[in-house]
Amino acid sequence: MKNRQKSEEIATARLELLSPLLEPGLDGAKAARLKARICTEVGISERTIRRYLNAYRTGGFEGLKPKGKAWAGTESISEHLLEQAIILRREVPTRSVPQIIEILEWEGLSPPGSIKHSTLQEKLAKRVYSARQMKTYANVDGAARRYQKTSRNALWQVVMRSHRALSH
Repeated sequence: MKNRQKSEEIATARLELLSPLLEPGLDGAKAARLKARICTEVGISERTIRRYLNAYRTGGFEGLKPKGKAWAGTESISEHLLEQAIILRREVPTRSVPQIIEILEWEGLSPPGSIKHSTLQEKLAKRVYSARQMKTYANVDGAARRYQKTSRNALWQVVMRSHRALSH
C-alpha cells in the first residue's frame, strides 16, 4: 500500500513538471525554452524530461510511475552452478572469471550469455574464492601466513595494559 501511494505521488509530481510541455499547439522553440527552464529550476537533465515525456505519451499517467526492479528476489546464479565455478577456480587458482564462464558454457551447465562477469565475480568473492583471495593463500612459504578478513572492521585487536604496569 505504501509503495503504491509513493509511486502515485512520484507520477503526480512528474506530471505537474511536464504539464507546461503538454499544451496542444506548443511550437518547438517555446518547448525548448520551457525544457531549459524546468531543467534549471528543478535540477534535472533534459534527457530525463525527454524520458518522462516519452513515458507519458506511451503509457499515460501509469507510464510516469517508477518501475520496480524486475530482477529483485531472483537468484541469477544457481547454487549448483556456483559450486561448479568454485571447483574450477580451486583446480586452477589463476583461472579468470571469463574463463570460468566459458568452461561452464562449454560443459553445457549454463546457456551462453546467461552468466554475467560481475555477478559471478561477486559471488566468488562472497565465498572467499576471488582471484585476490586465492593469491593470498597460494604463497605459504614460511612459518607466518597472512590472515585476512573478507571486509573492513570485521576484526579489531586491542592491547590491554594493567593499571599497575602503567604507573611504574
